[in-house]
Amino acid sequence: MLVTTACGSGTSPSASAAGTTPTTAASPGPWDWPTYGHDAQHSFDGRTTLTPASARKLKVAWYFHTGDVVTATPTVVGGTVYVGSWDDVFYALDLATGAVRWTFHLSPQDAVTPYPGQVPRDGGSDGGLVTSSAWYEPASGPRPALVIFGGGYTLYALDAETGALYWRHDYPGRQGTPPDPNTDGTRIFSSPVVADGLVLFGVDVDGQHDSAGYVVGANLQTGAPVWEFQTDADGSGQVLDDGCGSVWASGTVLARLGLVVFDTADCHFGTPAPFAGTVLALHIATGRMAWTFQPEHADASCDWDFGAWANAGNDFLGVGGKDGTYYSLDPATGRERWATNVVFGGFSGGFIATTAYDGKRVYGSTSLGDYGHFEKDTQVLCDPGDPRDTTTQEPSVHAFVADSGAIAWQDDHAPSFAPTTVAGGMTFNGPAVSGPFLFVRAAATGALITRVGLPGLSWSGVATVGDALVTGIGSSAVAQPAGVVALTPGGVHPTVPASG
Repeated sequence: MLVTTACGSGTSPSASAAGTTPTTAASPGPWDWPTYGHDAQHSFDGRTTLTPASARKLKVAWYFHTGDVVTATPTVVGGTVYVGSWDDVFYALDLATGAVRWTFHLSPQDAVTPYPGQVPRDGGSDGGLVTSSAWYEPASGPRPALVIFGGGYTLYALDAETGALYWRHDYPGRQGTPPDPNTDGTRIFSSPVVADGLVLFGVDVDGQHDSAGYVVGANLQTGAPVWEFQTDADGSGQVLDDGCGSVWASGTVLARLGLVVFDTADCHFGTPAPFAGTVLALHIATGRMAWTFQPEHADASCDWDFGAWANAGNDFLGVGGKDGTYYSLDPATGRERWATNVVFGGFSGGFIATTAYDGKRVYGSTSLGDYGHFEKDTQVLCDPGDPRDTTTQEPSVHAFVADSGAIAWQDDHAPSFAPTTVAGGMTFNGPAVSGPFLFVRAAATGALITRVGLPGLSWSGVATVGDALVTGIGSSAVAQPAGVVALTPGGVHPTVPASG
C-alpha cells in the first residue's frame, strides 16, 4: 500500500560534541567503504591490498572502546571511520589511529532495549538504539557531505566534517500519532541508501501492538517523507496495525530498472498478509510496487521470513531467507531463477545476516538454528518431527555458484549474525558464539587462511580499506567488551593507496 505524505520532524537531539581532531569531508575513493555492504547493491565486495600471506599477519592496530555494543558495519571514507553504537552515540574516528574526530549524542528512546550499559540484558532484543550503518553522501552545492543513518525510530543526517546535525526526522511505528520515546520501541534497523534524491529505508516495529512496518522514500534535503509503502496491509490495502510488516533490510538499488528491492519479516503465523515474508521491488521515484516474490512454504507457521539484505549485480539479484534458502530472482520481474536450501532455518537460523556477491559466487553464513522462544505458541521447535529442525544447524558457512545455485563449498562450526565480506580472493566473517575472532577463508575453496583474534565477539560486518579491516565489537548478551577495531598486518597504522 502506497502513501504519499509529508510530516513534521521531531525534537532536537540531546547533545552534539566536537572532537579535537579536525577532518575534511571527501568524496568516496576507490579504496573506501561508503555504506553498508560497500555499495547500493549490497555486494559486500570490497577492495583490499591484503593477500593470504599478509592476512596471516593480521593484528589489532587500534581498538576504540565504546560504552556499549557496535553491530553496525563501519563506514570509511577519506580516512575517517563513521559508526554508531548501542551507547546512543555516533562516532567519527581517525582511520590511522582510532582517535575521536567528533561525536554526536542521539536522542534517547527508552523503549528500545538494551539501553546503554543495561544489566541484566534484554535477551529478547534484536539490538540497541543504533544498528543501522551510515550512508555517506558527498557534498553537493551548498549542502555539506552527510552521513545518514537510523537511531531508534529517528533518521539522522549529520555533517560528515563536523558532526553537526543537518536534519532529523522521526518515523514512529504508531503512524499518525506523536512519537513517544518512552513507549514506542520502533527502530530503523535498515541502513539507508540514497538514489535519485531520495533516502530509502525500512522501519521495524518488532511485533509492537498498534504499530505497523513500512518502507520510506525521504527527501535528501530535509528527511521528510516523499512516499511511504505500507508493508503491514491486507489485500485491500488497509493497514492492519498489528505489529507486523517489519522491514529489517536495507533497499538494494537496481539503477538500470529504476527500482529498489526490500524484503520483509512476518508475524502472521498461519495466515500471512500479502507482503509478509516477501521480497518486493518498488519504483524509486514513486514508491509504487513493481513486483513481489513470496516463497511457497509447506508450513507457513514456521519463522521463515526475510531479514538479510539482497545482493545485486549485472543481471543478478539474490537474497537469503530464514528458511535456510538462497533465492536468485530475475531483477526485472522477481521470477525465481534458482533456489538452494542448505539448512532448515527457523527462529534464530537461516540467513539472518547478509551474504556477499563478487560476480562469480555468493558467500554467507547461516545462523544458529531454530533456537529461542517460538512465536506462535510455547513449543521449542517449529517441526519437531523433522530431523533437520534443530536448535543448532550445520553446515553454517556456504558458497554458491551465482549462475546456477550449485554449492561451491561449505564449512561447519561458524554460525553468524554478521554479514560476510569478500575482497582480494578472501572472505571475512565473525562467528556468533564460537569465539572472539575473525575467520578469513579462501573465496574459491573455503579453506581457512587464518583466525584473527579480536577484543570480543564481532556481530558487525567488516569494512576493507587498503590493508586494514575495520569492524565493530560486541554481542547482545553483554555490554562489554564493545567498540571498534582496526586490523592490519603486524598491527601497524593502516595504509591506503593514494589512488585506484
